[in-house]
Amino acid sequence: MKCRTAAVALGLLLAACSGSDSDKLELARHHLRPAPCDGVPAVSALATVNDDPHQAFLQDWVLVSVCNLRKLADDAAAAQAPITLFIEGIDTGNEPSGIDLESGTLTFVLERNPKNRDLWKPYLYDPLFDPDVSVHVSVGIRGDHPLPRVPNGNLTLRITKLYVDWTTWLWLALLVVCGVVLIACARYTGMLRDAAPIAGGRGRYSLSRSQMAWWFFLIIISYVFIWLVTGDRDTIPPSLLGLMGISAATALAANAIRRSDVVSDHATRGWWRDLVVDERGVVALDRLQIVVWTFVLSGIFLTSVIWDLTMPEFNATLLALMGISSGAYLGFQLPHKPADEK
Repeated sequence: MKCRTAAVALGLLLAACSGSDSDKLELARHHLRPAPCDGVPAVSALATVNDDPHQAFLQDWVLVSVCNLRKLADDAAAAQAPITLFIEGIDTGNEPSGIDLESGTLTFVLERNPKNRDLWKPYLYDPLFDPDVSVHVSVGIRGDHPLPRVPNGNLTLRITKLYVDWTTWLWLALLVVCGVVLIACARYTGMLRDAAPIAGGRGRYSLSRSQMAWWFFLIIISYVFIWLVTGDRDTIPPSLLGLMGISAATALAANAIRRSDVVSDHATRGWWRDLVVDERGVVALDRLQIVVWTFVLSGIFLTSVIWDLTMPEFNATLLALMGISSGAYLGFQLPHKPADEK
């Protein structure tokens, strides 16, 4: 009985979602105002599922009215190539999700995928400070030229780069909470610290653990930001896995070295001094090198995420440089034999 009830509830939910989608498409059809056709295949109008028929977000439906669509479909079949959506004369590779030969309309989804990611890059640039971009839309056969626009046909599409609704604010709140918890744990617990000093109190901050936490949080917020704007869930390049691996390996090795070190830990001097100052109380080149390169790569990383909506692919040379810096830091952490010991 419970299973039947659950099935009925699921069916009603799916029906409601389907009805909502149908309502949106019906709204787009109502907004579609095709310009007069002259008989040859040409694009005459477009409309979206939003209240403003010429405004769209990524992943939105766009209806395109085509004069003599049946002939275009026959030409596509003869060429054994699909009809696709063109933006500014460039083929996006997006095929129609619906074809209505009777009404002469094609339904597309504004999709950003790995194949057309470079095409979208200039149009989605700087979504925080330049939220909208206008583009001209057409259709055509893959590998061919886009169809011309009929006179007086309005084919301008205004793309709003960042879609903000309650889920956006929910994710923002979760990221803020995550950041506050991370800072609080770093400040009041031993999460980012070496072992507490023997005399009590808080131990000094660990450079390797701080670096590991820094990249973890940076990648998390960047991943969510890109996903909220583009809907793309495959945005982490392999080089970032290597970067996180270097940070994790450095933290593990530093912890193992410290456990075997007979020298007691020191009390904290403050987060910044703990990162760049060694046990002698002087700025250590091996520590400063890691900190500086981490900030440099972080700046490049954030610039690419905020303006280009992509996580940068660091090449093997940069990863090797970080590995060398981490290796030098670990080498200086090794316990040294006292001068008077033979």
